[in-house]
Amino acid sequence: MGLGPQLVVETTRIGSHDVVVVSGEIDLASAAKVEAAIEGFSAQSVVLDLRKVEFMDSAGLKMLLNQRTRLEESGGNLRLVVGEGAVVRLLELTGVTDAFSITSTIDE
Repeated sequence: MGLGPQLVVETTRIGSHDVVVVSGEIDLASAAKVEAAIEGFSAQSVVLDLRKVEFMDSAGLKMLLNQRTRLEESGGNLRLVVGEGAVVRLLELTGVTDAFSITSTIDE
C-alpha cells in the first residue's frame, strides 16, 4: 500500500449512464474515496468503470458488495465495467461474479 499509483475517482455522465471512473489502486486506505463517489447516487443505475484499476483488495471488494446492496435497496443497481486484470481476478477468485452485472464496455 502507498507505493502504487495514486487513486483517481471521477464522476461523469456518458450518454444515459452515470459513470464513476476509477484508476489506480483500491485498498483499505482508498476504498472510502470510491465509496463516497458511489454514495452520491441513489435509486438509479450506476456504472463503475474499473478498467484502469491495477489492484484491489478485500476492502475494495467489501465496498463494492455494500454499495451494490445499498443501490438495489433504493431501487437502483451497480454495473461494473472491467477488463482483464486484477479486478476480474479478485471477483472470480472470491466467487462473486454472479453478484454483479459485469461488462467490458460502458455501452454494453
